[in-house]
Amino acid sequence: MFGLKGKAAATVDVRETWRALLDDFIIDLAWSPSGDRLAIATVDGRVSLASFRGPPRLLGSHAGGASSIAWRPDGQALASGGLDGWVRVWDPVTGAESQQLAAGGDWVAKVAYRPRGGELAAAAGKTLRIWNIAGETLYESACHASTVSDLAWNPDGSAVATTAYLGIVLHVRGHADPPRKLAWKGSSLTLAWSPTARFIATGEQDSTVHFWHVKTGKDAQMWGFPRKVLELSWHHAGNHLATGGSDTVVLWDCGGKGPEGRSPTMLEGHPTRITQLAFQPQGELLASADADGTLLLWNPLRATRPAAGRMFLTEITRVAWTPDGKRLAIGERAGSVAVVDVGA
Repeated sequence: MFGLKGKAAATVDVRETWRALLDDFIIDLAWSPSGDRLAIATVDGRVSLASFRGPPRLLGSHAGGASSIAWRPDGQALASGGLDGWVRVWDPVTGAESQQLAAGGDWVAKVAYRPRGGELAAAAGKTLRIWNIAGETLYESACHASTVSDLAWNPDGSAVATTAYLGIVLHVRGHADPPRKLAWKGSSLTLAWSPTARFIATGEQDSTVHFWHVKTGKDAQMWGFPRKVLELSWHHAGNHLATGGSDTVVLWDCGGKGPEGRSPTMLEGHPTRITQLAFQPQGELLASADADGTLLLWNPLRATRPAAGRMFLTEITRVAWTPDGKRLAIGERAGSVAVVDVGA
């Protein structure tokens, strides 16, 4: 396949089952917890919902553009953040907007619900805010040195990590103590907790990956990437991290004491820069996508050649697995959204 060298993986079947055109850059995709609905956000601000019985239904929009969408774990609410500084909460059944929450900044970088809970976190400017289901503010912090670029709850929902200039800030749920800071002289752009919560990986402005041991605060840096690393994805067991930052997927062994001193596995096959990485939830497949519209599926713990590939017309800007890992949604720069079934 693709004239590649290396150990081959068993073939994986990829079959397109649905497609829609939204006529604008797909900025975010999010599957409902049951995997039967797909939320779609476009860069012009529209938030839509697809149930695969026809074209997506428009819920509403953010003035100036949308940036992020997230489902509440019970599937009863969908949140979106936008460049208007508002977080909007939608009823996915009626399509009505149920809440409008001021995020504390000019534009919202990220929204995320607490795993297995109803609390909603959002970052806007230098501010992190967390609300309960009723829309009441539970927590607020503006301790960041610059605009927050990313946020994520840890796997058990006990803390939120935020990234900005000078490192990571850990906001522990229910604690009145000042947030804990993992200091770094650079500017972190994106972050990903390991599924075991032992580690946090960050992609940096200086084209490096930073690796943090959460308990001790010990850190390491991986360099040699030709571009800013905006693509990070953990294997569900928490022992392997895939990173982008070039036209090659780099797989780091993070078992035991971590990746320090270990040579990574290089997965080569993309003709141009990688734009998306996503490990299959509870599965072994890794989806990678690039600026030329190439989608590859790998079984990287078993083989260094892709198990499947598919071409799309324009740059792939977002990929998202269903919670059961059986379907994959693909969003493109030109506004097309496709869903493929993935099977052995």
